[in-house]
Amino acid sequence: MAMMQRRGGVLAGTAALIGLVFTLAATAQPTPPPPAVMVAEVTAEPVSRPAEFIGRMEAIRSLDIRSRVQGFVTEVPFEEGSAVRRGDTLFVLDPAQHEAELASVEAQLSRAQATAEEAQRSLGRSAELRRTNTVPQARVDEAQAVYDAARADVLAAEAAVRLARLTLSYTRIEAAIDGRIGRANFTTGALVGPDSGALARVVQLQPLRVVFSVTEGMIVDFREAQRREGAIAPDLALQLRLPNGSLYDLPGRFDFLDSEVASNTGTVAVRAIFDNPDEILLPGQFVTVIVAARATERRPLVPFSAVQRDREGPFVFILGENDTVARRRIETGARLPRGWSVSGGLEAGETVVVQGTQRLRDGLTVRPSRQGEGS
Repeated sequence: MAMMQRRGGVLAGTAALIGLVFTLAATAQPTPPPPAVMVAEVTAEPVSRPAEFIGRMEAIRSLDIRSRVQGFVTEVPFEEGSAVRRGDTLFVLDPAQHEAELASVEAQLSRAQATAEEAQRSLGRSAELRRTNTVPQARVDEAQAVYDAARADVLAAEAAVRLARLTLSYTRIEAAIDGRIGRANFTTGALVGPDSGALARVVQLQPLRVVFSVTEGMIVDFREAQRREGAIAPDLALQLRLPNGSLYDLPGRFDFLDSEVASNTGTVAVRAIFDNPDEILLPGQFVTVIVAARATERRPLVPFSAVQRDREGPFVFILGENDTVARRRIETGARLPRGWSVSGGLEAGETVVVQGTQRLRDGLTVRPSRQGEGS
């Protein structure tokens, strides 16, 4: 019996010693610090549900440069791809042949004028002799006919001179519009004429228009607004998204609604004009046309990184008192460039966790830092 009591005491002492060791070990373990998270305040921003359409840029004015007369190209004074102004010389043709033709018709005009002057003097003499009954009336009539014919010859010669001068002016081909000129299709020494096709092309780049198609229902709204307000959809704003994904800085304005619905697509063509002072937009370029309401309601906006999803839907972690977090179910709305608009479950001014959400749970204390603050 004494032996059993001694063994029991040893076992109890051993158990107590082991418990003490575990207690000391647990006491020695440091408490982990609260997890660091990044937080941001929920803001209220205008929210709209813009409609997007694929459009193509077009030049409002463009011009193919053509030659009205035949001749050899002697000068091409423009730089390909450069801006040109109305009246700038683009091509010069050899004027020698047309100068000779002008000189010839000018000589014919001088001859006709001299003949007309002589006929006028002869008519004057005949009229004087008729007053003294020296010559018959038939002589006067004949002189009058000769003078009239001579005057007609003068008019014909003057017309020929004007035509020759006009033809000579065509040897200097000028820009008829402001714009940017493309490549030259003919170089110095080439023989060109009315049948040669375009020598070059000038395109007006400021402003440009975009052409896109909208549904029949939207076009009815446009027409009703035009009837009420005198303008096409004055409550809608137009913006472009460029091929690189960036938004174009300048807004557009509606210009034209087509008068027919395309039977194969059920859509209507719309044109809008965009100023293009820096010539970022180019004809033929495909862009995305964004049509949105000018006046929109304001809703909470939460960053994309703050929104988590599970089987029940989207949620965020809200930073509460004493730096504790709580899970909050939300209803997301439109996807905007900087985050989700929120239609329910969240108010502007609340603070949400935007980074470090992986190991969070309700009631956990965190170490928050504001987005944008220095480390």
